[in-house]
Amino acid sequence: MLGISADRGDTIIEVLLAITIFSMVSIGAMTIMNQGTNASQRALEITLVRQEIDAQAEALRAAQQAYTSNPEAATWAEIAQPTPSGGFDEEGTCPAGPADIDDSFIMDTRTATKALGSWFKPIDDGTDVDTPPYAKVRYESGEPRAYSMWIERTFHNSSAATVPDSYEFIVKACWYGAGLSVPLHIETSVRLYDPS
Repeated sequence: MLGISADRGDTIIEVLLAITIFSMVSIGAMTIMNQGTNASQRALEITLVRQEIDAQAEALRAAQQAYTSNPEAATWAEIAQPTPSGGFDEEGTCPAGPADIDDSFIMDTRTATKALGSWFKPIDDGTDVDTPPYAKVRYESGEPRAYSMWIERTFHNSSAATVPDSYEFIVKACWYGAGLSVPLHIETSVRLYDPS
């Protein structure tokens, strides 16, 4: 029996097993890459939203400082009112419109003044191409438009004669991050003392 090879080819079961193992490894690698991309996108969004929140906090401080140096400055009187602003604390959602954050406001960070008009825009489900993917303030036609970002205010009346009254401003942001079914919420509290 010379000339007849004893080697035989792979059986169909061996080929199917190899294809199955390759498919499982490929799907696992793609899933891990997708999760990594989503995590990277969320980290970038959180960084950019933090920068927007910090800009709002600095605008609040600038308005207070402007009033300290010039009591005729109107911005502090507009944002520092003893009445609390409306809050939004619903879990698992973002505000759908201005009525959800009644009497809240946003600052124009270019001039450290309170934004006027219809400044609040909700972030939708992503079907509107003009809506940004994360909470931010855009300047459209020269006016600030806050996409799911707002400032709430609370007045704290001090009972001690030596401690001035204070205002707590909470800058809030809410948006639907990449790969998440529930929204991300970030907020920062800024306490400013009444300069008067």
